[in-house]
Amino acid sequence: MKQQWIDYRIQWKPTGHQSGAMRGLSAGIGDHLRALALLRDYPDPRRLDLRASLRDPFERLFVRDTYLNTALKLIVLVDATASMGYVGAVNRWQVAQEIAAQLALSAYRSGDAFGLYVANQALIREGTLPPRLNRSAWLWIQQHLHRVKPQGNRMDGLIKVTSQLPRKRSLVFLVSDFRWSESDTNMMFKKLNHHDVIPIVLEDPFEVSQAPKQGMAILQDAETGQSKFVWMRAGLIQSLQNKRLQHTQMLHQLSRRYGYKPFLVHGSFNPMALTHYFMERQT
Repeated sequence: MKQQWIDYRIQWKPTGHQSGAMRGLSAGIGDHLRALALLRDYPDPRRLDLRASLRDPFERLFVRDTYLNTALKLIVLVDATASMGYVGAVNRWQVAQEIAAQLALSAYRSGDAFGLYVANQALIREGTLPPRLNRSAWLWIQQHLHRVKPQGNRMDGLIKVTSQLPRKRSLVFLVSDFRWSESDTNMMFKKLNHHDVIPIVLEDPFEVSQAPKQGMAILQDAETGQSKFVWMRAGLIQSLQNKRLQHTQMLHQLSRRYGYKPFLVHGSFNPMALTHYFMERQT
């Protein structure tokens, strides 16, 4: 895996006193000005503001009172239902692993805590890392997550794991192909609503392009594993495309309802594209 740093950004201030890269709510040493104060009240000449001091008609000395640069908690939730094992233009499960590893590396470089939860119908303990500052989390993901086999057609474990997340607001990445029902998707988004959530939607161009245009074909449900012989025809193809479009629209409508903005991964993952996503989100 090529190591690339994802420059994730937030529009809120994390709480806490752990030093990090984000502007917090507490006073301390940081890059963002909180207020100007008299040197006699805050006797720290290292923060002396010469411009403010020279402008003062009473010749008082001022120092800069800044916000503490605070660490946040970055949590990655990975869907491990059967459809995440799809292999087309790319291996979807490997893409999910790469995203988790790149985020783990980026969190460590920013001084932030990183946590990982992998689940389908239940939480998968072998894919769980409690949120903490972990310099080797990205290596652990590369060495262990490939042992997890996506299976099942229920994502109840992901919904249940939301109760184990930190109570304080965190940056949460939800990695999935989102082959969920509207009610399950709505429940998941609702459970995460007090966090800053980034839905990362994994798609594969072969899912549509490889479908036969006519003749007999075997269609398999990626979630249940059930296969069915069908006669491919224009009406059936149009029906499948309409259902896919409706599902995509449902996902985006629910995302807007909760204030989320999905990030689409069409095939392989490009870390720079995720950095651009955060830059656009700031505007």
